[in-house]
Order: sequence, then structure tokens, then C-alpha cells
Amino acid sequence: MSYEIVRNISRRKDGRIFITSASNNVWPKHYSRWEYMPDKSYSEKEIKNKELYLFRGIIGGSYQLSGSVNENWKYAGNKFYEYCRENNISTSELWELPYKNEGNIELLKPYYEVFKKFLEEKKEGKYYLNSSVGVISKVNEKGFSYVPFTTTPEKYCKSYKKIFNDYCNISIENRENYEVKIKEFVLENEFDKSNENNVENVLNDI
Repeated sequence: MSYEIVRNISRRKDGRIFITSASNNVWPKHYSRWEYMPDKSYSEKEIKNKELYLFRGIIGGSYQLSGSVNENWKYAGNKFYEYCRENNISTSELWELPYKNEGNIELLKPYYEVFKKFLEEKKEGKYYLNSSVGVISKVNEKGFSYVPFTTTPEKYCKSYKKIFNDYCNISIENRENYEVKIKEFVLENEFDKSNENNVENVLNDI
């Protein structure tokens, strides 16, 4: 199957979308930046729904988000797949929905709104991955590294979106076997206000 390995997606205020990608069938990989559905080449109706077409391409696998793609897009994809699993929605059936209804791409709009909500979601704070063996320091395609519980987790904190994407890169089996959880790192003053330098690390499950 031919698809584009996507390294970056940017949406401009004027509605134009630019993608940096490379074909999976070409080696060595050559990434180029190109405009997605440029206005001069498509109908007014297609231009109006270009974000829906892009969304369909993502869930259908035509545009596969690489590890280096913007965290917002990776997060939206991961959260949307989680949403589908929780609601027993098949992404392959979503992809086929326009085909089965005379090409009506607007049938995907309710699902795209869910994806878009994740894409634009804002969440402040510092987060890290905890496990039964220690604080997870690094995640890669083959597994994860960890440090003892005696190590302060603050050093391994990231934004929530980055941590969630790392969490999704760990297999479900390993998440369950090692009790991997997303935790928030928060500094709070202790009740004794007389000592302003005395702080307590509070770890909250997400």
C-alpha cells in the first residue's frame, strides 16, 4: 500500500494547508513541503471540505503521522483512535462512509469535530509516566527505559500531549504488565506557611 509519511502539517488562517511528507515507496526518503488541495485545482465544495478530506486520509492510512510530526496532530490521532475504541467505532467503516453514500464527505463532520477538539485541546502542567518498576525516562519503538523511584520525576516531565503520545507508543500488553500510568507533577506549599521553602511533591493520577 502506498502512503505518505507525514512529518509536518500546518493550517494557515486563510484556510490553506501545507504538508511536509515523503512517499513510503521511495528510498532514500526525500521530504518535501506541498500544499494540500490548492484552491486553484479543486471545486468550491471540495475546498470548503478540505479538512474533512485530510481527516479521512489520516484515519484511512493514506497520510501516516510519523514520530516527528507536530505533537498536536499526533495527540489528536491517538486520542481519536482511543475515542473510537471506547465507542466501538471502526475507523475503516468511517473511511468507507462517503463511498457508501454517493461521496458525501460531510457525513464525517461529526467525527472530525471530535478529532479537531483533541487537536486544539489545551492542557497545562507537567506530566510523566510512572510504572511498577520506576519512573519511565524514555520511550521508543522497542520498549521503554526507567529510573528508580528514588529519582525525582520532575526531570522526566513533559507536556501532557507529549506524555500521552509516549504512553500510546508503549504496547497495551506492557502498559498492563508494568502498570504504566500518566501522572501529574505538582508542587504545593505545605500547610505550615511559616516555612515557605518547604514544599511537597503531589502525584495525581490522570
